[in-house]
Amino acid sequence: MTYPLHLLGWKAFQDLCIALAEECLRRPVQNFLPGNDAGRDGAFVGRWDGDDPGAGASTIQCKFTSKPSNLSLSILSEELEKARKLAKRRLAADYIILTNHAVSGASELKIKEAFEKHGVGRCRVFGYEWIVRQVRSSPRLRMMAPRLYGLGDLNEFLDERAYAQAQLILSAMGNDLQRLVVTEAHRKSVRAISAHNLVLLLGAPAAGKSTIGASLAIGAADIWQCATIKVTSPQELRERLSPGDRQFFWIDDAWGNTQYQRQTSELWNQVFPLMQAAVASGARFLMTSRDYIWQAARGDLKFQALPILSKSQVVINVHELSTQEKAQILYNHVKLGDQPPAFRAEIKPSLPEIAERKDFLPETARRLGSSFFAGAIDTSRESLLKFFAEPEQFLLETITNLSADCRAAIAVVFMNGAQVRSPVSEKDIAPAANAFGVTIGAVREQLVALNGSLLLLSADDHGQFWTYKHPTVSDAFAHYVAQNAELVDIYLRGAKPDSIAREVVCAGCIVTGAPVIVPDSLHGLLAKRLSSLEDYRIASFLSYRANKTFSLLMLGKRPDVLDRLLHYHIPIKDDTDADLAIKLHDQGLLPSEHLQKLKSALENAAIEHADASFLQQPRLGAIFTDDEREALLDRIETELFQRIDDQISHLRGEWDSDSPPDEYFDLFESALRTFVSALSCRGDYSNVLRAASDGISRALSDMYDDYRPSPSTTAPTSSSTPQHAALSSLFRDVDE
Repeated sequence: MTYPLHLLGWKAFQDLCIALAEECLRRPVQNFLPGNDAGRDGAFVGRWDGDDPGAGASTIQCKFTSKPSNLSLSILSEELEKARKLAKRRLAADYIILTNHAVSGASELKIKEAFEKHGVGRCRVFGYEWIVRQVRSSPRLRMMAPRLYGLGDLNEFLDERAYAQAQLILSAMGNDLQRLVVTEAHRKSVRAISAHNLVLLLGAPAAGKSTIGASLAIGAADIWQCATIKVTSPQELRERLSPGDRQFFWIDDAWGNTQYQRQTSELWNQVFPLMQAAVASGARFLMTSRDYIWQAARGDLKFQALPILSKSQVVINVHELSTQEKAQILYNHVKLGDQPPAFRAEIKPSLPEIAERKDFLPETARRLGSSFFAGAIDTSRESLLKFFAEPEQFLLETITNLSADCRAAIAVVFMNGAQVRSPVSEKDIAPAANAFGVTIGAVREQLVALNGSLLLLSADDHGQFWTYKHPTVSDAFAHYVAQNAELVDIYLRGAKPDSIAREVVCAGCIVTGAPVIVPDSLHGLLAKRLSSLEDYRIASFLSYRANKTFSLLMLGKRPDVLDRLLHYHIPIKDDTDADLAIKLHDQGLLPSEHLQKLKSALENAAIEHADASFLQQPRLGAIFTDDEREALLDRIETELFQRIDDQISHLRGEWDSDSPPDEYFDLFESALRTFVSALSCRGDYSNVLRAASDGISRALSDMYDDYRPSPSTTAPTSSSTPQHAALSSLFRDVDE
């Protein structure tokens, strides 16, 4: 296998050298020195901790070339005087040169002799062939430097099935992997998936979650020989789980693409116990979510069923980038993009300032390097800063200024729920073509023309499909549609009902993200399109996206939705059907018999299961009159508080020995504290809490004796923390 290391760029090659020094040379890299380092430009300094008696304080010098060539002493002539000064300061008892140049035996001897004559204790040269051998033999190294996956032949170290899956992942990324920068978020993600078998990547739109996810998925196939399975729903995950198989599940946007899809939370809660068992048996899970969607979902998720998901070490905020990391991301996208050298030269002076901005996003950096997105922008400092300050507006303007057939091509993906199979059928293209007054043939041509910019032709196990190059395209197109009342009407007539249910809201409803707002005048059309959906989808829409007039109209068409309000899961505050009941109650549309069912369910849950939902969720508590609330508190005092030990024993009996006991009783204890607080005006019930605490302590003691945690698995982690290099030095060759 050959690797075109000259395509990495000098800074990325230095990052590879960090991994080589630690993984292959076993040198703990203490420090990455900036450009003005008194003669140690690009050097890594460390002390040898192994059993090599000839090693002392060492300097590791990187020598990068962007054009494949042989290393000669003349190329290193400027380093000789630097080496002499380092040796004088006793920093070069061991001097190592890592280079992507090819090195002949004769050149190696000349170089070693010259450097040792200048005072270094021992000089060694590791060239292109040596580096390639290390890459080929070490999956740990490849996982620490995942850009290598985009440069080499994956077939050499992956079996046939894993190779096919990796190729699908790479096809979905386009050339993004070649531009990947290994950030601290990436390192944390590797540590989490290695130690805990699960990682959740959080970040704002365009923060780089999917890029990290793809590199982890390929790394899992390489180092653990896992089969990578990309699933889109908890139902699909349930179907694909196979105990005993090496599986890596990649779940993008678990709780919604652009807006929180609340109905999915209960489905995930049902799958969490299966995931917990799979984690214990060695399966690995990568989940991603936009940060604002995760914050909305947290309150609806039952973490006790998958405790590790509440741990900070597996929840990685991808957008927390250092200035150095942002600068390298910006460099890669501009340097490796398709902007002409003249454009890159004009923006070069502004790049260090851009890298220091708080509103910097990797996706905006990608667009700056693309002539499609940024080819016509003014290259002045003010315009460039605005490009990063207002990425949504620039993307919206890009879409607005496209030709009608281009916008129709995006609409094909938008109307089909962000994914449509290729070749696209006429029935899937026709609504979008009609909306923009263009031909089906013209739309087909623009699908191909937009590939790699706004759209992407990707593939999975079932074949090829069209999707967005980046999810923010969906946000921008939703804004575009929402600005035009005629397009809203066309969208409702042409889009798939499932897509409509995810993308629209009725006037007056607030949903975070970029929803299409449907005016009351289009309620009839909206109800007609949604009426064919499953009852749980309609229930979810009515709970969070419908105003009173639409709820009344929809229930007239689908009265069977009310049948969902006859039974509830515990805790009731987490049951999405309870949300529907409360929404209809607030709108004055909940039938009296269903209101009584909800009251009875809350009372029974409180007495029999210590469920404090009616106190912890104010809107649930509001359905009781004052007299009804006091009567229920009476029963809690006289019935529930007398059976605390029975409740603990019951919960203890339901515990799975694969699950960590730590937080198992947290919900129970929280409910008791809520009850005691509500009854505090009647007396002191601290004895109830003490008795519960003692009983739980005894139960936990037994549970820890029976606890059988899954063995943790190790994988590469880098202990180096690169310091900031001078930003101007980083961008020195961006226009070459």
